[in-house]
Amino acid sequence: MLNGNTIELGVCYYPEHWDTSFWKEDMLRMKSYGIGVIRVAEFAWNLFEPEEGRFDDSFWDRFLNVAKDCGIQVIFCTPTATPPAWLTEKYPEVLNCDIYGHPVYHGMRKHHNMTSPVYLDFVKKIVEHIAAHYSAHPAIIGWQIDNEVNCETNSYHAPSDHEAFRKYLKEKYGTLENLNRAMGTTFWNQTYTDWEQVHLSRYTLANSNNPHMMLEEKRFISEAAINYIGIQADIIRKYRRSEQFITTNGLFGVLDNHKLVKEKLDFITYDSYPNFAFAMEGSKLSPRSLRDRETSFNLAKTRSVSNRFGIMEQQSGPGGWNTRLLQPAPKPGQLRLWTFQSIAHGADFVSYFRWRTCTFGTEMYWHGLLNYDNFPNRRTEELLRVSEDIQKIQRIAGTKHTTKFAILCDYDNEWDGMEDKWHGPLNRESTDGWFKALQRAHIPFEFVNINDEGTSQPLGNFTAAVYPHPTIMTPARAEILRAYAENGGTLFFGCRSGYKDIDGQCPMMPMPGLLAPLTGCTVEDFTFIGPADEKEYMTLGEKKIPAPTFNDILRPDFESCEVLATYDGNYYNGKPALTKNTVGKGTVYACGSVFAEETAAALLELLPKAELCPVTGWLELPEEIELTVRTNEKNGRSYAFLLNYTAQPQTVTVQKPTKELLTRETLDGTYTMEPYGVLVLDKPQ
Repeated sequence: MLNGNTIELGVCYYPEHWDTSFWKEDMLRMKSYGIGVIRVAEFAWNLFEPEEGRFDDSFWDRFLNVAKDCGIQVIFCTPTATPPAWLTEKYPEVLNCDIYGHPVYHGMRKHHNMTSPVYLDFVKKIVEHIAAHYSAHPAIIGWQIDNEVNCETNSYHAPSDHEAFRKYLKEKYGTLENLNRAMGTTFWNQTYTDWEQVHLSRYTLANSNNPHMMLEEKRFISEAAINYIGIQADIIRKYRRSEQFITTNGLFGVLDNHKLVKEKLDFITYDSYPNFAFAMEGSKLSPRSLRDRETSFNLAKTRSVSNRFGIMEQQSGPGGWNTRLLQPAPKPGQLRLWTFQSIAHGADFVSYFRWRTCTFGTEMYWHGLLNYDNFPNRRTEELLRVSEDIQKIQRIAGTKHTTKFAILCDYDNEWDGMEDKWHGPLNRESTDGWFKALQRAHIPFEFVNINDEGTSQPLGNFTAAVYPHPTIMTPARAEILRAYAENGGTLFFGCRSGYKDIDGQCPMMPMPGLLAPLTGCTVEDFTFIGPADEKEYMTLGEKKIPAPTFNDILRPDFESCEVLATYDGNYYNGKPALTKNTVGKGTVYACGSVFAEETAAALLELLPKAELCPVTGWLELPEEIELTVRTNEKNGRSYAFLLNYTAQPQTVTVQKPTKELLTRETLDGTYTMEPYGVLVLDKPQ
């Protein structure tokens, strides 16, 4: 699986929820629907260790043998996401605590912390036992570590967390003098004179903690999570067969997933629930919402972490807990659409959540392929169609998503922006604006992560890139960006760029700081758009486009810097809002505002669309259709996925005779896609 040779379907299965008489029948039915892989055991600690120190393998030995006899392959999980009651009651120090220091008690999941020496010792013992006993079983093809790390919370405040944080800071800063300087503790008399005075965030008046310490706290939580996963991965590697992979499922916050995969895993998997777009009780979708299509944003994030990836949980039914997340049933066609959405973005493995809806517990409304009655239904009928379709596109296995546009991102700004209201919301607004503009313009893109060591993909692969609001900037990252521009790349920056250092402090230099030599301009003045202000715009040529939320008033400092647009309104009417600077062979644009979708769309018009849109001269598509392209790097063959997320038919125009892989028709001229329909086109040579 995920070896580049096949595209495969799987399902999440919970044999502990069903009488043993169901097992064989269930797995044979799975096979009849084209499912060959199951994931098991992520919440089953008690079935391995029913009481402290006593292990019992009879349940899983029996189950795995049934799976082998049925020809089902198994992804086996470590059960560390749900420590058992016998553990948490006897050793309460393993429990997480909230910011007030109150323990998070047993009764849900993810109630543990990741730094307790006692808990880590139990983790090592259970994983050692499982890996030693089960690795040799022929049904097991891979391992999932834990489940959705940092899912229910990414905030940890147990006593062991505070202690581990002190140790982390001692190792990083060496002395209290260095720590105090980096954390700016002379402000409000926060200076530390003893390491025991140092803590993770705690309750304060206005619930406002030191911003530099909050950034460091998130770096620490990420390191703690990577260590926690790494402990388990290292044990499994001692025992696993060479063909078995190690993964975990995400992505969740306050975790450097790029570092995690690079150092601890073979690849990442993602849990894809497009119906979350409809799941917020009482909320209304905006008129320009992309709805379930917005899951493509998360799939692009996953691909940036791990070019080889799979879907461990793919939505297959209506979903929700008894307490939250009211999701409607997938419309006829959406299960197939969402499966192809994942494949279109690079997944070669799609595993549905779940086989049969549980009849009890918190997730008894999180419906799977089968309902409580266990009868075939329209979703299982649709699954049969999906299975047949998958066999028709096996040639696409191992191909890579292709694009010439990048959205740059980094963990330092993401984590700092979680607390900093002066730039965090801006980045989320702008990234969403660019995503929607690119989607509707049929320009595929990649997220590219940047840090001082480099980028997750070579920037030279991309014609253009946007780094919306890189508030934190370092000399190493500025140099990476300079080299990209000098070699012919095109860069866009938004407001609030470059004014913080790696500790989140603001150096005494003109904004955008280290980026000024790239932009060719500095910031003369700046302001949020206040509630009493008119909606702000900029004039670009003959167009009036939004300049929302925050405005940097720019001042060209280099002769090479050209003013392209000026503000329309407010006290800085007529002042520069958008500039263009030549850097070597490339171009750098500075935009003084946040990027609304309309703003990003106007800026895309400054670029060569024929180079960015891979179907120019081949296909004409309405904006309701998503386009992605996967390319075989060995023979250069490309395959275009067209996805219709609407309940209405959509018409596409095929300008060159083209083979469609699912129907095996040759398309030429206009073609009407069915509601929630999918086309997979073999690009003409």
